[in-house]
Amino acid sequence: METSRGKGTCSAIDYAARLMADRLRDLRVLVLDCQAAGATPVHGDLLELGWAVCDERGVCEPSRAHWIARRTTRSVPRAIRELTGWSEASDAEALTEGVAWELLTNDLRLLRNGSPASAVPTLIHYASFELPFLRDLHARLGQAAPFPFDVRCVHAIAARLFPDLPRRNIRALAGYLGHSPQLFRRSAGHVQATAFIWHALVPKLEAAGIDTWSTLTHWLEDTRRPSRPARRSYPLPASQRRALPDRPGVYRFVRSNDDVLYVGKAASLKKRVASHFSSGGRPTERALEMLTQVQRVDVVETESILEAALFESDEIKRLEPPYNVQLRGAERNVWFASRDLGAQLPAPDALHRVGPLPSQRALAPYAALIALTAGQEPSERLRAAALAVPWAIGPAPTLFAEGWGVFAEQHLRARARSAARSVELAARALWLLRGRDEPTSANEDAAPDDWDLARVIRRLERNLVQGGLMIRRARWLCLLAGGLVAFRESSMPSARYLVLARANIVERGGLEHVADLVEVAARAWPGLHERQACFDPASYDRLRVLTTELHRVLDEGGEVALRFGSRFLSGERLLRWMRAL
Repeated sequence: METSRGKGTCSAIDYAARLMADRLRDLRVLVLDCQAAGATPVHGDLLELGWAVCDERGVCEPSRAHWIARRTTRSVPRAIRELTGWSEASDAEALTEGVAWELLTNDLRLLRNGSPASAVPTLIHYASFELPFLRDLHARLGQAAPFPFDVRCVHAIAARLFPDLPRRNIRALAGYLGHSPQLFRRSAGHVQATAFIWHALVPKLEAAGIDTWSTLTHWLEDTRRPSRPARRSYPLPASQRRALPDRPGVYRFVRSNDDVLYVGKAASLKKRVASHFSSGGRPTERALEMLTQVQRVDVVETESILEAALFESDEIKRLEPPYNVQLRGAERNVWFASRDLGAQLPAPDALHRVGPLPSQRALAPYAALIALTAGQEPSERLRAAALAVPWAIGPAPTLFAEGWGVFAEQHLRARARSAARSVELAARALWLLRGRDEPTSANEDAAPDDWDLARVIRRLERNLVQGGLMIRRARWLCLLAGGLVAFRESSMPSARYLVLARANIVERGGLEHVADLVEVAARAWPGLHERQACFDPASYDRLRVLTTELHRVLDEGGEVALRFGSRFLSGERLLRWMRAL
């Protein structure tokens, strides 16, 4: 604490006045973040509280973040759980509100330097959300002391400094300025991001003539706000987008700090990248958040659209870009089921040879259909498994029995040599009848009152088709893992070939015609167990994407030929194979 002419400490009023006049560059501030289950304390409990002391260089004290024990028994919505990572297990490590408030106020004392009456300069990214929770805590726990936070909203500052940015939420703004924010909405990450943003904003504020906390206050209170631009303005220069090649390839959206945000494939790199920024579409909030951060686009040209799709799949696994949803490899595995489909392992062995499969329970509904076809008693568990719904919301036994009777009469062949064969033939026939339409994955798990006969039959048919398709595709992927592929897209003057070994592309090149694949030297054809053993999420997705692309080539009038060992497939014979996939 400063002294006045050596005669003692200054008063709290003098200290507060000096504090408010302090330059932003020298000011130590508190950064705060709250996560809650509702928009206000009336609608949801406080779940997490985080804070740190920082200056314009960033966090200068270890940050704190604590789960907070809920005051009520109100449930936490599923969307909040997914965004924050909160679960009932979080309560085990949660602090009571009183303990968390005491820790926070202890840190406030350090910032006040012994002046308890002064409000601490505080930064919150979106203050209108956090303030009701902080005022509620203070009203109940503050012991009639003045409200201790002198809050400035970082979002409001950014709105004045960057009026043309598409989005200014904490991830968009931190990423735009060169930070790598977490996608999870956790207080510790938000505190770090807010401190980083403040560090980047101070020089920009100074350039605008705002260099003290008090001038910042007056500037934010000024009602003469700049008008928003008529069109969004993106950080990525339009000239860079226009300079991209009109060829197939893969593009990467990159932040200023070289983080890769998103990887995509394109038939035309120029047109596909431009479509992200097109004013004719209606981009989602997530897309606008990402595009706010994109400062560079890197591209890799490929010889074909098919090869772009394969490269995209591998790049997403390698880079794990935060804005890619599909084809990510984290926390995934491939699975292999026993011959009776009753057990699963993440690697094949002598007993588990059905696979690769995308999940551990992928064939549970299909196995239940086989069991019911074999005449097993339709227990509650078996009925629920056949419908792929939790048992508590399944239909009444009489309604299920009626639906099963109609389903069996329409699809199951009594003369098949086994129940498994009967179900297999029914799955293939229904798939072909529907013209290779993928089974819908729409959520039909509604309340029991919503069940009717048509819905029971529809779900049985969906699970029949889906299970049979996964088994056929597993066999197909095992063939592709060591095969040779030739293709000519409709826009290509000549063909291309790929040589695969252990599900990796080990050779590629050009051919005059797809039939010339017979002349390409092949590697030794490995056994089934060796081909199955090579699968992981990356190889599974790679060959699944290859299968989808081969379908596309044929559907668009191109040509495809395949070699599996000494077997060569092309023309109508190949089409018959592909129709079942």
